Amino acid sequence: MATAATPLSQRLIALGSMRWFLALCALVAIVLRPEPGTGIVTEGWALVPTLLAPVLAPLVAVVLLLDALMARVFMIDTDGPVRQHYRLAIWFNVLLAALVTVYWLPYFLAIGQ
Repeated sequence: MATAATPLSQRLIALGSMRWFLALCALVAIVLRPEPGTGIVTEGWALVPTLLAPVLAPLVAVVLLLDALMARVFMIDTDGPVRQHYRLAIWFNVLLAALVTVYWLPYFLAIGQ
């Protein structure tokens, strides 16, 4: 486990492969966002950004927040470097969830109009 004196880059690497996979999913959701007001295409490659990405983006945000919640639960009984590890995991997840939410918000607001 990384200590507080460990550089941030090494502490981020120490977050683990599952959290980095979640970050990759968040990045893919951000990249695949269609322009607000885009219609749904039901065939071909256009199906991915117009149908699948709008369904998966909120799920990715919720899973990121769930991981932050679980990191908080695990952090309760720890102290020292382990507590710092979970604190970094919480901030990492909340920041990514907020980024996904803010980036997708114009798309979902355009659906309601």
